[in-house]
Amino acid sequence: HLNEKYVSLTIDDFPNINDLNVSIQILDILKKYDAHCTFFTIGSHVLKYEANLIDDLFKRISVENHELGNHGWRDEMALKLSKFELEKQINDTHTVITKNKHFNHKNLWNWFRPGHGYFNSTILEVCKKLNHKLVLGSIYPYDPQLKYSRWNSSFIKYKLYSGAIIILHDRLATVRTLELVLPEIIKQNYQIVTLTKLYQLSKTSLRPD
Repeated sequence: HLNEKYVSLTIDDFPNINDLNVSIQILDILKKYDAHCTFFTIGSHVLKYEANLIDDLFKRISVENHELGNHGWRDEMALKLSKFELEKQINDTHTVITKNKHFNHKNLWNWFRPGHGYFNSTILEVCKKLNHKLVLGSIYPYDPQLKYSRWNSSFIKYKLYSGAIIILHDRLATVRTLELVLPEIIKQNYQIVTLTKLYQLSKTSLRPD
């Protein structure tokens, strides 16, 4: 357990596939509550939008001290991909993220979260080869299926513990979920940080059980 109380917020399927304003609203709420997030990026979602809009989004990610993780090229189960397809998806998405002029190079780790949250030895092997660190999560309200912000925020609130990794998705319902749950997390004296920050803290702030 961490000496201080920290949780990591992660949001999958970034940017929103249908409406960039949803992603912008999420950033607005995070800014309001001084919360920091790791956005797991889908490469093909980025290419749906004009470059200048993505530039603005990536600039905010950098300036507001969030970070970008890799979630593959499409919203699909990573487990079903061949080794070659998986490598290509991770590499292509990595390129889309890192070639942007506003990419935040303070992100020391290449985080990868496999689509649909399942992995096997092949995925681990590919991550190692491509110098990516595989990460899942520990508090997940299944928000793509259960689109009820009140339920999702309550679920997160009651499962909360220091060192937790929260998973939500870049969907409209998440805007309301965050508006409900972030004040509750802060009220319990947690700081909301990126994965890299949580990882760094865990290396320096572990105390014996």
